[in-house]
Amino acid sequence: MVSAERLSAAKLIAYAAPTVALQTMLVPLYNFLPPTYYAPDVGMSAATVGLMFALGRIWEAVTDPLIGALSDRTRSRFGRRRLWMMLGTPIAVFSSWYLLHPPAGASAAYLLGWMIVFYLGWTMVFIPHQTWGSELATDYHERTRIAGYRETGAFVGYLCATLVPIGYWVWFKGLPFASYGQIVQAAGVFFMIALPVFLAWCFAVVPATTAASEHAPRWSELFAILRRNKPFARLISCYFVDRLAMGTYFAVQPALISQALNLGNAILWVALANTIAAVLFASAWVPIARRIGKHRAYCVANIVTLCAYASLFFIPSGALVAVLFANALMAAGNGGTMILPPAMTADAVDADELQSGAQQTGGHMAFLAFVFKAGMGLGAFVGLGFLSQFGYRDIAQSLSSSAAFGVRFGAAWLPALLLLVPIIGMWRYPIDDIRHRDIRRQLDARHRSPS
Repeated sequence: MVSAERLSAAKLIAYAAPTVALQTMLVPLYNFLPPTYYAPDVGMSAATVGLMFALGRIWEAVTDPLIGALSDRTRSRFGRRRLWMMLGTPIAVFSSWYLLHPPAGASAAYLLGWMIVFYLGWTMVFIPHQTWGSELATDYHERTRIAGYRETGAFVGYLCATLVPIGYWVWFKGLPFASYGQIVQAAGVFFMIALPVFLAWCFAVVPATTAASEHAPRWSELFAILRRNKPFARLISCYFVDRLAMGTYFAVQPALISQALNLGNAILWVALANTIAAVLFASAWVPIARRIGKHRAYCVANIVTLCAYASLFFIPSGALVAVLFANALMAAGNGGTMILPPAMTADAVDADELQSGAQQTGGHMAFLAFVFKAGMGLGAFVGLGFLSQFGYRDIAQSLSSSAAFGVRFGAAWLPALLLLVPIIGMWRYPIDDIRHRDIRRQLDARHRSPS
């Protein structure tokens, strides 16, 4: 059963803790592995690395809905979501070591193989954890609050991915700055230690949930979600483009900061400004959503992010303060685009249950997670592919005027223009507070009626 009461801050902090570890890994995966680590350090071309990451997302097209559906159908006294998280943790931890420590001259098959194993373990933790949060409350606004804690934990994870390398390599080891390889490996070690520790804390504090629907969902109902749940189909279509924009930016960002803006030694400080701003401003989207609705708040968040992307095109070389401000603004917008889609998905699950009679929270969250990772992963392919059209090769080259223009346009206007799609598409999203209260009233009455 789900809880209707307001959850304590202590429970929500414990629930959010695994997200800190999970999202720490996304920084090396999306920011540094594609353009700056596997490319010049290991010896692969940027286009090959981008293709391998795109293939990894195709693999996730299978694993995300599969894990979500399996967790919907699991019955365990340990907790159907917690069981999958426990099984996925050692897979993710073990494979992350090999993914982040490739030998010199590692092949594309090496990258793709360890990426496939890692994504399987990561998904076994991530999807049930997201689903579990959606089942902890039924209230429209309480779900936003839960998502707010969880996604603030995600930004704390991004912060850890920046602070841990700075703390170890700069403050402890005394280096002037950390290399891309050192950043990747330090963040990976933190992930391998933090995930099992934070998971144990979460399990000790947060109650397990059980299904409240009329019947267990059949396998044939999994992909029927996309056909019958029109609000959810709209949400994930817009969310995919939103994440595609972010993935494109992250793929191009190292070239923008290091080469076009000549701020290579400040890359960690730029990331630090981004993550600190995200941690500080993420919770502000909870009262904003309460006031204007989740879908309108999501549109506003994308408008803020669009402005931040576009501003990067005009920043002159060496202007560190302007870059820090643009990234802080971007982080403020991204806080809303991280928090609000999972909260809206939980509401769409209720609408689907009212129609189908089956509660498929795991299936819905799996599709949401897939479009998140697909957008981010394909963004790397789009961003690096876009740069290649302007003669860009890798992080070590001196930029021609054409390549410099491509880097600036790819980091600024390309993601900004993409964000017009979710802004327009979600402005009239049909499930608001009033509609959701009516859905919950009908569901609660159905659950109380005798079979």
